[in-house]
Amino acid sequence: MNEVVKSIIEFFILFVVIFIIYKQIYKRKKDFSSLKESDEVRVFVLKYDIDVRKIDYNKLLNVLALINSFIISFTATVIVRVKGIVWTILTCMAIVMVLLIALYTIAGNYFKSKEKNITVESKIEEVVKETKKKKTTKKKEGKK
Repeated sequence: MNEVVKSIIEFFILFVVIFIIYKQIYKRKKDFSSLKESDEVRVFVLKYDIDVRKIDYNKLLNVLALINSFIISFTATVIVRVKGIVWTILTCMAIVMVLLIALYTIAGNYFKSKEKNITVESKIEEVVKETKKKKTTKKKEGKK
């Protein structure tokens, strides 16, 4: 039991440290155009066809920082326990690929659904504005 608790504590410490490093990197690059050109964000946005203008870009960066921090810290925590260089490499590759695919797919679907919700809400607002314009023009025509 002591070994499990030790592993969990190592994981959380590593996770927090890596997450802080990611946040500092993103904070230094405040220019969104330079962040949009980073490979990580570009691949994520292109793969899941996300319109960056329709989502909160800071939220996207936070989610990517969380995902990457989790992948790195979880993989490192597991790899330390594996004996043998071949098994370490194979385990590392398997864990990274599974977590990358799974977590990025979940995040991509989440942001895609948020993008659709914003699109629907903006269309509803447009229809309401058009309806109000038609009502005001009908009232003006009725007065003439």
